[in-house]
This record gives sequence, C-alpha cells and structure tokens, in this order.
Amino acid sequence: MRSTKLKSRRPTSSPCDIQATTQNLKYQYEKRQASVDSRRCTIRDIINTLVSGLISGSLYALMALGLTIIYGVIHVFNFGHGIVAVLGGYFTWFFLTQIGLGFFPSVLIAMVCMFFFGLVLFKTTINPLLKTPNWEFSIIIFLLGLGILLENLILQAFGPRVKHIPEFFEGSLKIGFVRVNWHDISLIAIVFIFIIVLNLFLRKTWFGQAMRAMAQDMDGARIVGISINKIFGYAFALATVVTGFSGVLLGTKYYMTPHIGWDWMVKGFVIVVLGGLGSATGAVYAAFIMGITEAFVTLYMGSLWVWPVWFVIFVIILLLRPQGLAGGRTL
Repeated sequence: MRSTKLKSRRPTSSPCDIQATTQNLKYQYEKRQASVDSRRCTIRDIINTLVSGLISGSLYALMALGLTIIYGVIHVFNFGHGIVAVLGGYFTWFFLTQIGLGFFPSVLIAMVCMFFFGLVLFKTTINPLLKTPNWEFSIIIFLLGLGILLENLILQAFGPRVKHIPEFFEGSLKIGFVRVNWHDISLIAIVFIFIIVLNLFLRKTWFGQAMRAMAQDMDGARIVGISINKIFGYAFALATVVTGFSGVLLGTKYYMTPHIGWDWMVKGFVIVVLGGLGSATGAVYAAFIMGITEAFVTLYMGSLWVWPVWFVIFVIILLLRPQGLAGGRTL
C-alpha cells in the first residue's frame, strides 16, 4: 500500500487579486488626498473670504464716516450721500483718464473740488434752509432731490457706461496657500490710516473739538462762542471730502455707474444706524461686521441673499440694542 504525504501549500494570489488590491490601495490614497485637498481648499476659501470681507468693511467704514459726520453735527441724514461718493469717483476718473494726470494728483484735485463743492453747496442752499421752520425735514428733502439731480447730471456728462478707476498697485502677495492682491492690502492700509488721521483731527484740533462739542450740545457750543454756521459749513465740506474719497476707493475695487450711488447710500444708512447715530466708532464696527457678513453670505448662499441677511442682522441688533452698537457716543 502506497503512503501519501500531504504537503502544505502556501496560498498564491492570482493576478486578478493583486490588481484588485493595488486598485483598492490607490483608491484609498486618492480618497485621503482628496480629503486633505478639500480641507485645504475650505481653509483657503475661508481666509480669502475673510480678507474680502475686511476689504469691503474698510470701504464701507470710510463711506459711512461721511454720513456720520453730517448727522453728528447737523443732525440730519444726507440721502444724497451715495451720489456724492459717485461724484468723487467720477471726478478722479475724469482727471485721470481724460486730462491725463497721474493717479495721486487726480485724487488730490478731485478732493479739493469736493471740498469747495460741499462748502459752496452749504452756503448757497443749506444755510438758508437752517433759518426756516422745520429745517431738519426741509434739508432732508432738499438733499434727496439733490441726489436725484446729481445722478442725472452725471448721466448726461459722462454717459451710462460703466467706469472703473485703475488699481494702485499690481501683483499679489502669497502667504501659504492664500494669495492677496497688493491693491487690496493698500486699500485696507489707506482706510486705516485715514480713520486714524480723522480721529486725531477730531480730538486734537480746535476745529475737530468744536465739531464734537456741537455734536454733544449745540446750545452749549453757541454759549462758549463757537460759530455754529461756520462749523456747519466746514463740517459739511469735510463730510463731502470723506464721502468723495470713499467713492474713489470704491471705484478702484468695484464698477461705477451714475445709478450705483443709491445702493451705496442704503448700505451707508444701515451701517450708520446699526453702529449708533452720530458715532464714528460704532460706524466703523458696524461696517466691518456687515462687510464680513456680506463676504461669507456671498460665498455660501449667493449674492442675492446679501440684502436679506443684512436686514435680518440689522433688525436683530436693533431689537437687542436699540441705540446701536456704540449708542450714546458722539464724534
């Protein structure tokens, strides 16, 4: 009888099994890599959106400061505020592209024009209205009509086509996987420097202190010898310059048309009320909150949802804090 030996055989893998294992490992690697890339893209999107919100917030802050100065001193809303910003942008565009001046000379000449425009406008129209009964309501209606008039004058003078002011700087800065344009960095820096200079002007100069005194107590300011009409006029001219300069910066970042001023005016109105009427600090806080909100809503929900979310935040904050974020403070 023949004895048989049982030999233990090592299991061998077929070529199909090897190929399936390789494909599975490749799939797992690609899945992990996609997860890493997804997290990286999410972080990059969040940081880019945050930077975009800071840029928008800084521009809105500068625009709202012009409206805050007028309300803080004269205690009326300038509903032609947005069109004044557009006018400053169009003046700069005209000197830059049609006259052929450099960027900074164009901005300087445009701001000088805005100052004298605001001063002459006050002396010829608003100052006589201050002597009439119910002058607050009369000035509001006049400024609203002035905004409509300026809109149509800009339309006739420059046409309906979109205008754009060239950027200050070209190129971009890359930090990690985030890339930021030098122009955007310069916008934030310019706005912060402008806010600091304006704050020092209001607190350290006699004229700025006179404006703040009138914002706190107009009768008391008159008793100590402050010329009310003079301060009114120069405050209106200063607010016109600040508003016009915000239009220049907005024109370098976004487009300009004769009709875009109403959109800017409503945004400025929401920011000023949300920050606290007459409070420059509150206007700056509110501008950055709404700018960052706008950027994230645009990223995750779309630009059509910006206004609804803005007004939801606006209503909630005013219900919780009717005086605004910095209510009780003045210029």
